[in-house]
Amino acid sequence: MNKMKKLLTVSAAAAMTLSCAALCSANTTTDYAGIDEVKIALVGSASGGNFWGNIETGFTAEVEARGWEGVYWAPSSGATGDAGVLDLAETALTQGYNVICPVMNDISIFEDFLNRAKEAGVLVLAYNSNPGEEYVIAQVGIDSAESGKQQGQQIGNFATESGLEEIKYVNMCSALSNTNQQTTKAGALEGMAENFSGTVTEIGEGESEDNAATAQDALSALFIAHPDINTIICCDQYSAVGASAYIEENGLQGKVIACGLSLDEDALRRVKEGALSATSSIDSIYMGGEELCGVVANIIAGEEFEYKNFPPKIWVLPEDVDTYAAENGIDIG
Repeated sequence: MNKMKKLLTVSAAAAMTLSCAALCSANTTTDYAGIDEVKIALVGSASGGNFWGNIETGFTAEVEARGWEGVYWAPSSGATGDAGVLDLAETALTQGYNVICPVMNDISIFEDFLNRAKEAGVLVLAYNSNPGEEYVIAQVGIDSAESGKQQGQQIGNFATESGLEEIKYVNMCSALSNTNQQTTKAGALEGMAENFSGTVTEIGEGESEDNAATAQDALSALFIAHPDINTIICCDQYSAVGASAYIEENGLQGKVIACGLSLDEDALRRVKEGALSATSSIDSIYMGGEELCGVVANIIAGEEFEYKNFPPKIWVLPEDVDTYAAENGIDIG
């Protein structure tokens, strides 16, 4: 079975239907062409770290370069979830921001906000979430299904190469109620089915609660109950970090398959040392800056745009770690 390319870049944009294109064009011309001075609020799920920190960096730089006014906000605690994001989106609406880009996982709690934003002529884009074209005219962020599918394909490859007859996996996510991450899991199962001919069995699920130590504790409990687990599906970065730490501390390198979700020094080192089978991420600076602001600019200008806007995804396999680190100025020791 052929391996995926060493550094795999996946097309970021999905094709739109003619009806959607017509809808987007109409909404752009009618509702948002009057926005002259952009005042934009990006409301993320968290602050700092390799993912959200880079998104904020890219966003801040691009907003300044375009001469826009903008803020990056995120809930002080990840435990607040969508409710915390909604509070900040409401604040942005009250303060007169005319472009608001929140992470909306449970769209049901945002419906009143969306209605009032539309009445006020405010452009709302979904960020790193996909509530559906009936709610927003565009979204920017990771394709959860495709991201999961690629992870599943890699897992299937590794399991086949290791000679496994059965994948016994646990699924790890920030919260079992997170719909995007459940979509990631479904994609992973699809990818495994494509690249692995043996049996695939779910052993259990755990939550990171956006904390790597919590993820590690959850995995410890799962492995105590089921020591024959040989695969961890990681649907959030904290779970990936917790998984790699658990594998490393328990000497399970080469015995448990797990893929990272970042391209920082820690993830690359753990791939090289065998605690992670591979790692991947996207250019989050581009996703927060040029990609997001470019979509906003096109909508306001009445130009063509896509509903789905996904940044390219990059994979680094064990044999590529040194090359990738050298090319990107990362010291992994």
